[in-house]
Formats: sequence, structure tokens, C-alpha cells
Amino acid sequence: MKHLLLALSGHGYGHLAQGAAVVNALWKTRPGVHVTVCASLPRSVVAGKLTRPFDYRRVELDPVLRMINAWEVDIPASLEVYREFHRDWDAGLRHDGELLAQLAPDLVLADIPYRFLLAAHQAGIPAIGLCSLNWAAIAANYFPDAAGKAMLAQMWAGYRAADVFLAPEPALPMPELAGYRSIGPIARLGVRRRSRLRELLSLPPETAVVLVALGGIATALPFGNWPRMENTVWLFTGPVPADRKDLIDISGLAMPFIDVLASADAVLTKPGYGTYTEAVCNGIPLLSLERPDWPETEHLNSWARRHGRLETMTREQFECGRFAAALQALLAQPAPGRIPEPHGIRQAVEVIVSRLPGN
Repeated sequence: MKHLLLALSGHGYGHLAQGAAVVNALWKTRPGVHVTVCASLPRSVVAGKLTRPFDYRRVELDPVLRMINAWEVDIPASLEVYREFHRDWDAGLRHDGELLAQLAPDLVLADIPYRFLLAAHQAGIPAIGLCSLNWAAIAANYFPDAAGKAMLAQMWAGYRAADVFLAPEPALPMPELAGYRSIGPIARLGVRRRSRLRELLSLPPETAVVLVALGGIATALPFGNWPRMENTVWLFTGPVPADRKDLIDISGLAMPFIDVLASADAVLTKPGYGTYTEAVCNGIPLLSLERPDWPETEHLNSWARRHGRLETMTREQFECGRFAAALQALLAQPAPGRIPEPHGIRQAVEVIVSRLPGN
């Protein structure tokens, strides 16, 4: 039985979403592959994404950005987290090597802990990087002066240690990586059950439904200013004000989240790989917050406009609740002639299978 170790960053749920989509597809062609997941996320969150039993080791493999909210990085706090992680690099590398020796995988798939990739290389274990971004580029963006050449050199050394780095579209350019390989999008496809969703929510068939999906980072939302729109409801995965019947908590809804997304009329989000690709690949329009400081934003927005429907709003518009017009403009956009397929999943599986020993 082949043993794959899936190593995940703990920043939000996007890295789990990418890795889980690939692992689930791998199991369809190689059901006998044993998977161990190493991550700092709760096991229950990981189990909710994977379709078969797996082993789990809860461990933090790389520094995690500290956030003010779902779209703003706490730069001073994040810099301190990174400095602490790199303070005794060699000791951390030995720790990763010991973990690899205990688990003895045949192959590592990392999304995207960089020191762990280097540890796998030093242990002689084949390793694949998988992500639309890398933490070296993020660190260079948020603390270019304070990060220091030594820290960035260690980060790039980790990513260069991967046998190949798979970058699902739309991805950051990574000219620093000789093993960089562009692949298609990675996204879950839901079942469009528009009528059923409205039945479950006791809504008239003509009601417009907007899913609010800001990622796995706790954020206080401006409910006091949230716009009221005729024949429109907003869906959230958490508590909402009791006096607003148009704001609905769907955390207990008897429908998978990806089916809710595929059955909505629009998704309100912020620039981030998972929600963008899932919305576009399911043909759902995106109403997105501006996020000019996030390195992926330009690439995500360009791709979403090219393959789907996108309207953006400023943070001031969001906080003041002045985004009804943007939503109306979004819903008036014509649907794209062709919806992109998430063929990056198949491409990633092919690379994994080719590198599993004995294949």
C-alpha cells in the first residue's frame, strides 16, 4: 500500500480545499493509497473535506499570517510569527525530518509548507508542491525590508527542494522556481439545485439568493448597514441579526455548501483562490471586496473577468452597506459562453501517480 503525506498550511481553509480535491480524485483511481494529513486545522474540518478514512497528525508546519479580519493582514504580528519560525531554522528542520521518519511516507504533497519540502528532500522522499501562491512571495510583499535576505532565502530553498511545484490557474507567477508547472484550475463542482434551495429556506421561487463566503477567518460583519433589497436574501454560515429575515444562517442547512454555492445567484466574497475558482467553475457571479495589498488579487480578478462575471466594491462601500448597485450590475451581466473546467485536479493526480514509487 502506497503512503501519501498531505502537508497543509494552517492559514484559512484554502490549502485544505486544494489538497483535498486532489486527494479525493486520487482515491478514485488509486483507492488503495493510504493518506496521512499533517496540519494545524481541527481534524473535524479536514474530515469534512476528505471522502475516505485517513490518519491525522495535528502539527503546525509553517508560520500562519495573523489577520485583523478576513481581508486585512496584521503585518507587525505576522512578522513576529515568521521571525519566531525562522529563529532556529536548523532545529525546526530536524523536527520535520523526525516527523517524516516516524510517518515514513512514499510521497509528500505539500500545500504549501516550505520547510517541510526541504526536510523531505533531505530525507530522500519525493515531494510535490501544490498551490496557487507561495509564502515567500507573500512575505516579500508584506514585510520586504524586515523579512531579511536570510529568511527569504530559506523560504525559497524550501520551495526549490520540491521535485515539481504545481501551480493551479490562476496562480502567481513564480520565476524563482525551476520546477514550476502551471496546471488548470482546482475547484469543487456542486449540483445546481436552485428550486430545492429555495424550498429548504421557505422562499418564493423568484427570490434572488446571495451567498456570503469570506473564508475561514472570523470577521465582524457590518450587519447594521447591510442593504435591504427587494426579493433578495443573503446567506451566511454563522449567526445573523434576529430582526432581519433577509439575512439567513445556513450553518445547519441540509445541503452541502458547494451545492448551496452552485444554487445561488451570486457570491459575495474577497479575493481568495478557493471561492473564486469554485464560483467561476460553477458559473456563479462574484461580488468581491477590493484587496489591493494581497498579491493574488490582480491575477484572480483578471481570470474571473475573463472566464466568469465579477464586480468589485471598495471597503468603504462594504462597511457602509452601499453595494446594492454593484450587485444589480453584476446580476445584469450576461453569462459567459463557456465555463472553465477544473482540470487541474486531474493533472495533479497524474503527476502524483507518476511519482509514487512502483508506478
